[in-house]
Amino acid sequence: MERYRADPLSTGIQRPSDIRRSALHSHAAPGDSAATAVAVTAAFGILRTENIRSVARAAQWLTDRVVASGRPLHPGNVVALGGAISPALEAALRCSRETKLMPVARLRHRTGVDSTRPPADHNARARLLPAGLWPEWAVRLTPRHASGRPAAQRAEELLAVACLLAGNITPIRDAVRLTGTTVSSHNVSTFLATLTRHPHGADVLRAVMLLADHLDAHGAPIDYARRRALFTTRPQFMDARAWLELQRRLRSNPSPNPVHAERWLFHTLTASPAHLAHPGIAPATPAQRQHYQRFRWRILPAEAELLRHTARRILDEHGIDEPVQWTPQLPDRALHSLQLPGPDPHSISPERLHQAMPGGDFSITHVARTLDTTTSHVAYLLSQHPVDWSPPRFRRTQQTATRIGPWRIWYEHDHLSLQDIADREGTSLATVRLALLKNDVPLRPAGSYPGRPRRR
Repeated sequence: MERYRADPLSTGIQRPSDIRRSALHSHAAPGDSAATAVAVTAAFGILRTENIRSVARAAQWLTDRVVASGRPLHPGNVVALGGAISPALEAALRCSRETKLMPVARLRHRTGVDSTRPPADHNARARLLPAGLWPEWAVRLTPRHASGRPAAQRAEELLAVACLLAGNITPIRDAVRLTGTTVSSHNVSTFLATLTRHPHGADVLRAVMLLADHLDAHGAPIDYARRRALFTTRPQFMDARAWLELQRRLRSNPSPNPVHAERWLFHTLTASPAHLAHPGIAPATPAQRQHYQRFRWRILPAEAELLRHTARRILDEHGIDEPVQWTPQLPDRALHSLQLPGPDPHSISPERLHQAMPGGDFSITHVARTLDTTTSHVAYLLSQHPVDWSPPRFRRTQQTATRIGPWRIWYEHDHLSLQDIADREGTSLATVRLALLKNDVPLRPAGSYPGRPRRR
């Protein structure tokens, strides 16, 4: 058997009948008993295997011999080896060629997840995909250099394109267009090639395939294609005056320019990177992009609340009954065997994050060291769970800003007095009075509400 592993399938001058027999592959019986014994032995070895991946390993030497004989063999024509073969065996033969495939072919044929399905048209998946992969998954799947920098620029967009290519027959150029990004086909091919060289690249591709399968099976509550069409050409998302007023209340050095807030709203509503927004608000230079990323993880809770409320209002205005944001979740059992380049975003709780934050201004690198994780992980956590890092005086002001809504209801509708509200909140009467005045709530004279005793 070992001799048949090493020898080519045919040597010397072949007669026409031999050529025809060779072209028939398994449609014809082998020409000698030794070849028959090899075939039977290999078949029994394959039948004893437990899964498609094991069959692929057992059959790899056979498919290697077919290629060595000069006959073309790629995942799309492995069925020609044996005519009408089962989907499982066809999948195993495709997987046996995985290490010889171009990276995009691995995605198309889903060899990393032992798929029994050949590629098909899955362009409808583009509506379920953001232009940049969901931040939670981008943190986990983006390969990085030892310095911590991503192995590729715009990796979240490249990963989104890869997710559309999984099991799909569409050309790369069309996949780029459908996901709404502006990366080139060359960028995508280079990124996929980088993954094949990365120690965890194969598992990244497997995770991308699992995400694609999840979307195909369960769908998504957000139509990202519709949101891209609605909001990519929109130059403004919020009232600059409301943002400036909030900044004055929260920050010692307020920024009158709401451009970062506009970028945040575009980014949140479409899940597209901010540089894909309308030119009037899109960051055009690397420095501007860096400043926006800094804004995202240094945002204060009251600012985030205002922005989320604004995003919800915009969707309501367009009659879109969808969550503002969403991220697909895969079962732990699907990922437990994968070694991914980034940390699990859920490995650090919001409570632990807040405990690690120093008072006042902070360095994200220092916080990452404290939590023993990466700066990209911390930046993601802070963007999802804003922390009040402002000085104590402005922190008190910010807490007041977050409570003004309930205070107004208690005062105007429940007819509580200023002192009652102060007592309920554990703050001073002056704080409540000033907050209501700043928010244009008309104050009634003390003791003026009928039936309420006046305090002495």
